[in-house]
Amino acid sequence: MSRRSVDGELLGRVYPGKMIRDGVVDLDPPAAGYLENFGVQWQRYRDTQLDSKNGTTISHDFLVRVLGSPLESLRGKTVLEIGAGAGRFSEHLAEHARLLICVDSSDAIWVNAARGRSNVALVHGDLFTMPAPVPPVDLVLCRGVLQHTPDPPAAIHRLHQLARPGGEVVFDIYGPGRLGRLEAKYLWRRVVPRVFAWSQFEALLRTVAEPALRMRWRVKPLLPGRSKRVLDYFIPIWDYKGVLPLGDAELVEWAILDTLDALYAVHDHPMTAAQVLAVIEGLACDVVSADTANNFFRTRLR
Repeated sequence: MSRRSVDGELLGRVYPGKMIRDGVVDLDPPAAGYLENFGVQWQRYRDTQLDSKNGTTISHDFLVRVLGSPLESLRGKTVLEIGAGAGRFSEHLAEHARLLICVDSSDAIWVNAARGRSNVALVHGDLFTMPAPVPPVDLVLCRGVLQHTPDPPAAIHRLHQLARPGGEVVFDIYGPGRLGRLEAKYLWRRVVPRVFAWSQFEALLRTVAEPALRMRWRVKPLLPGRSKRVLDYFIPIWDYKGVLPLGDAELVEWAILDTLDALYAVHDHPMTAAQVLAVIEGLACDVVSADTANNFFRTRLR
């Protein structure tokens, strides 16, 4: 796909008459304080989860799992990505979609990895208030976003208003976890943001994350099975050793990003698969697939 800079003509076709600011259609989304940290962290850690930067296929493979089909299936399609952020998925979607419309409510949209591609329109907008784009949307994709919205069931409804009849919606939402609100992140979230501003904790993590993780890596093999999770209650730093195929430096960077994401999220509203399916039941769509173990869902509008 061409890397030549997108011009205002494409943006004007997607959202005619809307303001274009520095190559991004700015729909002037309502101010939402809970998005501020997301915008800062995704600008600061814009490269952390990009396959093109870390030399892996982590995001590519995860995207294929969520979609339930190879990326080649997107050829000729208009794809609307909600919550595109810094573009860990956008850079792959742009390689295959005919037109990719990336939307994010935070300032991270200005550093999206697909920026500048001739088939990509970047949009600063809010899921709940944005109008549907003019080109009919074949696929709406929303990954890792819904639990951080104020009203996930309403957000699921809104996703289904943005695709054309016969189009598909692919989304996920975090489940509540085995321990519910006793999960370590919820307990740490009661403490850390009250003691540290986001910027203070980020600076602290830059100093202590690596030695703390190395201590975890030494202790973890000594603990059997799921008892390893007890470490989450003593060391509030996310650990992907043995989970993600990354070097130690990349594991530390990824840990800092996800720790900040987890502990400073203002909205965190997980749903069970049964709750999601109950919401879908009230929509004019059919379930194409439902991975209830991972809370991945694919629907087709009637």
